[in-house]
Amino acid sequence: MKERFRALDPRLLGVMLALIALGTLTLYSAGRHTPQAGIWLKQSVWNLLGLSLMLVLASVDPRRVFRFSFPAYLLGLVALAAVLVAGHRIGGARRWFVIAGQTFQPSELMKWVTLLYVSYRLGTRSPEAVGRLEVLGLAGLVAFPMLLVLKQPDLGMALSFLPILLLIPLVKGFDWRWALLLVVGVSAAGMFGWKHVLKPYQKQRVMIFLDPSSDLQGKGYQVNQSRIAIGAGGLFGKGFTSGSQAQLNFLPVKTTDFAFSVYAEEHGFLGVILALGLFGLLLSRVLDAAARARTSAEAYFCVGAAAIFAMHLMVNVGMVAGALPNKGMVLPFFSAGGSSALSFFLALGLVMGVLQRSRVP
Repeated sequence: MKERFRALDPRLLGVMLALIALGTLTLYSAGRHTPQAGIWLKQSVWNLLGLSLMLVLASVDPRRVFRFSFPAYLLGLVALAAVLVAGHRIGGARRWFVIAGQTFQPSELMKWVTLLYVSYRLGTRSPEAVGRLEVLGLAGLVAFPMLLVLKQPDLGMALSFLPILLLIPLVKGFDWRWALLLVVGVSAAGMFGWKHVLKPYQKQRVMIFLDPSSDLQGKGYQVNQSRIAIGAGGLFGKGFTSGSQAQLNFLPVKTTDFAFSVYAEEHGFLGVILALGLFGLLLSRVLDAAARARTSAEAYFCVGAAAIFAMHLMVNVGMVAGALPNKGMVLPFFSAGGSSALSFFLALGLVMGVLQRSRVP
C-alpha cells in the first residue's frame, strides 16, 4: 500500500484536492433549500471512489494500460450502441444505464478510452510512417463514437472528443495543407450539422447566444441568470451560502452546468482567479508529464488529456459567462455527476502513472 501512495504525484494531488474542496463547498451551497440538499455528500462519495481508483491506476505501468486500449475501445463502442437501444431516457435524451439504482453515462469514459487508443496507435509509429490513409483511419476512430454520442443526443459530450483530433496534426506536423484541410473539414461539418444533426432546441441555443435578449424568459433565462449571478459577485463575492441567485433558486441547473456561477457569486472575481489559477496549475502539471514521458504514446495521452480538460474549462466558464452558447459541458470537480467524476480521476491516475515511471531509473 505504501508503494501505491508513493506513486501519487504530490503537486498534482494537492491541486486536485484544492479544486475538490472548492467544488464540494459549491455543491453544498447550491443544493441548500432544494430537493438536492444532499448532492454534495453523494458527490463526495464519488470523489472518494475516484481517488481510490486513481491510487490504483497511478501505481500501474502505463504500458500495461495501453495494451488493453483496443479491447476497451471496442467495449466502449458496444456500450454507446447499447445505450441508444436500452438506455435510460431523461428529458428526451437516452444517455444513461441504470446500475444498482445509480445512473452511468458510458460516453464520459469513452472519450478517454478513445484518447488512450489513438495515443497508442500514434505511439507505435514514427511521424513519417503515418500516411494519409492512416490519418483518415485515426480520424474515423474519433468520429465514430462522436456520431453515436450525437445520436443520444449530446452535443456537448460529442464536442469533448474534438481535442483528440489535435493529436494527429501534432504528430504529422503543421503545414498549410493540413490547416486548410482542417478549416474546410470543420466548415463542411458545421454546415452539415446545422442542417441535419442539430435539434431545434440546439439551434435555438446558438441563436440565443447571438442575441441573448431575444428570449429572456425562455431559452435565454439560464444564461441571463448566470450572468446576473457572476456580476453580483463583484470583487470579493457575497460570501459562502449568501448568493441571492443561488439561494433563492433563480439560477437553474446550479449543481451541474452552472455550478461555477454559484461559486462566482459567492467568491467574486478574486475567487474566480483562484479557481482558474488552480486549473492552470493542473494543466501545467499534466503537460509536464507529457514532457517527462518515456514513450510517445504516454506523451500523446498527456497532451490530449490536457486539451480535454482545457476544453471543459473554457466551454463551461465561457458558457456561464454568456461568451459561448449553452453546450451542457460539465466543469471538472465542480459539476455534480458520478460518471464524469470517475472519468476525470481515471485520466489523472494514468497521468500520475506516467510521472511515476519517469522517476524510476
